[in-house]
Amino acid sequence: MSPTREELKQATHRRVLEAASRLFRRRGFAGTAVRDIAEAAQVSVGTVMTVGDKDTLLVRVLDDQVEAVHLDRTERETTTLRVEAASCADRLVPIVRPFVDLFTDDPELARTYAAILVSGSHSSRLFTTLAAHLVDEFGRELAASGCTPPANLGPRAQALYAAYVGTMISAAVQGLDDLQELSEQLRTTFKAICACPEE
Repeated sequence: MSPTREELKQATHRRVLEAASRLFRRRGFAGTAVRDIAEAAQVSVGTVMTVGDKDTLLVRVLDDQVEAVHLDRTERETTTLRVEAASCADRLVPIVRPFVDLFTDDPELARTYAAILVSGSHSSRLFTTLAAHLVDEFGRELAASGCTPPANLGPRAQALYAAYVGTMISAAVQGLDDLQELSEQLRTTFKAICACPEE
């Protein structure tokens, strides 16, 4: 059976996004033109533009990468990432560590992504479906730690997520690409929000 028109369209979109991802990583955002993406994906510039302008492509590429990291984390046993004897904040950092790795791996792309998001000109799954996943994970970890009353789990998980995104965007804008320093900033922030007795 031949692929449907929609399947062909989706395959073309995937090729464009894969080409954009490769070129952004290899040449940087500024060093990649839409025509370069079109050539690498073997499509016209017009076809690339139906997928999105350069900013949209970067947001979609990084959203896809963040989502892939999240799915990989979800497929693994979360309990293997827990440090049972550690503080609540120390147990939360491993939840975001793969995301921190991703963003510190390419500070230039992270800065550009943050600038696009802060401008408000492009939407991102970081603030919708991906946010919901992380808030759920934070809530489960808070419940497991036993230091947050059940009525406060949702609001505290939301506060942790907001602090996490704020820290990541701030770090990207400042060009902070030191994995250990950023992880420590997140741990300190999480500790202030958790305010668990053992901490």
